[in-house]
Amino acid sequence: METFSISVPEKKSSLVKQLLQELGVIINTDTEKKPNKTTIASIKKTSKGEELTKSSSHLDLMQKLNS
Repeated sequence: METFSISVPEKKSSLVKQLLQELGVIINTDTEKKPNKTTIASIKKTSKGEELTKSSSHLDLMQKLNS
């Protein structure tokens, strides 16, 4: 038996799962959550004792765009 790892767009996942199940494929879903690049960078900065910069809120960004 071979093992494959595939990434399927959300919109097509149910169709792909249904087709694979009809072919007798065993589907294992990986539920492990992985941090994104921003989170990883924040973790590295704080572990070094660096302060994180204040991120702008959505409202702040919209005000900058409209001015």
